[in-house]
Amino acid sequence: MTARARNYERLMPALNDELLARQLDTRKLAKFSVAVIVTGVPSAGRSETVNKLIEWLDPKYVSVRAFAESDADSSHPPMWRYWRALPAFGRVAFYFWGWYGEYLASVLGDSRKAKRRAERELERIRQLETMLSADGVRVVKIHLDLDADTQCKRLKKLRGNKLTRWRVTREDLWLARHHKAFRKAIENCIDASDQPSARWHLIDGADEHYREVRVGELLRDEMQAGLGQAQKAVPARTGKTSNPPPLRRERIRKVDDEEYDRELEQLQGKLARLTRRSKFRKHGLVLAFEGMDAAGKGGAIRRITHALDARQYQVVPVSAPTAEERLHPYLWRFWRDVPERGHIAIYDRSWYGRVLVERVRGFAAPADWRRAYAEICEFERQLTEHGLVVAKFWLQVSKAEQLRRFKERDEDPLKRFKVDPEDWTNRSLYDAYQVAAAEMIQRTQSPQARWHVVPADDKKSARLHVLRVVCEAVEAALGR
Repeated sequence: MTARARNYERLMPALNDELLARQLDTRKLAKFSVAVIVTGVPSAGRSETVNKLIEWLDPKYVSVRAFAESDADSSHPPMWRYWRALPAFGRVAFYFWGWYGEYLASVLGDSRKAKRRAERELERIRQLETMLSADGVRVVKIHLDLDADTQCKRLKKLRGNKLTRWRVTREDLWLARHHKAFRKAIENCIDASDQPSARWHLIDGADEHYREVRVGELLRDEMQAGLGQAQKAVPARTGKTSNPPPLRRERIRKVDDEEYDRELEQLQGKLARLTRRSKFRKHGLVLAFEGMDAAGKGGAIRRITHALDARQYQVVPVSAPTAEERLHPYLWRFWRDVPERGHIAIYDRSWYGRVLVERVRGFAAPADWRRAYAEICEFERQLTEHGLVVAKFWLQVSKAEQLRRFKERDEDPLKRFKVDPEDWTNRSLYDAYQVAAAEMIQRTQSPQARWHVVPADDKKSARLHVLRVVCEAVEAALGR
């Protein structure tokens, strides 16, 4: 037995015990998760290393995902499949290539279009990893390297054995033939995407014992760092509020009952025709409704859905996060419901809860809701880049009208359930919500995902205005 092998045999029992102990502590605390990205040149030992780590860990709380470029779902935005595969807090996940597979394929492509696409993909990756780190996902990125001669010998040996020949794919052979170009692309990728929140670790894959020990140590240290950071977490405090600035409302004209019925039918018919056009299958629609309680969000949504094919849309009611949702990064639950092309998602309250109720009620730390503006803008940008039409509505109801509606609901046995103690608490913070809404609109307004502040004291006029805006947005995307 060589000295290196003896050293491996000496180190492994202690490392194994430490990994299991840190995994147990991580699972019990359930305040963070670990996402391990494993890339590497063919035959550098990616599968063998991951298999060995799973042997050392409790496999019930470990998941493994392989993302191939050919598996990409073109009906959803590129990052959709990665968000859906994120591990819950307390768990460890291994990803072969992770979100770097498509990027490297674009870099190795010959066309200028592919390389321009790669630049945007790298920007998405950096922002994703920064966001995940801030939300409790510890990202570990490992690249296993081999020199060309060692790689060639290993591939030849694998192909020469009938039992292992299947492990060598066409992609492996192509990458081996372009070893120099691939290593250069990896080096550039590491330089461009290495950041404090998600470091790259370059490991020589020639010696399996060294490779396994080093990756095991990295995982152990990452879990230990996560445990230490979670214990130092600062509880959330309510953000300061000031006098509310006026919200700029869009002007809408009041209508009588006869005009309302006539225009409602016309707008619903127009929306029905637009969403049934063949061009709509290349797009999709995302509508986000926000506003004070009793502002009429539900009524506006019902007038929209009345015009739609029930197989084409989903209404997503957003309330306080469930136990499962709290075990993931904030935007995870909203990514799950992003519609595929040709479909519609209508959010009754939305991802803006972090900068509204969580801010005002002190459910999120100031650092978290302040960084949420940039994260939300990136989320919406990815939706619109994919061809989805995004329209956002703030239904603005006055204090006096809100009180009248609350009382009316309390007196009606069929509507009494609509008002609960939380609604009255939010009403007492009306001015604070106005401040939060004004800043939210200012900081997340964009030409591709516009806010529409709708005066909602008159429900019928507000509903018509919302329908009109939706029709105009879809029509602009499809062309006349």
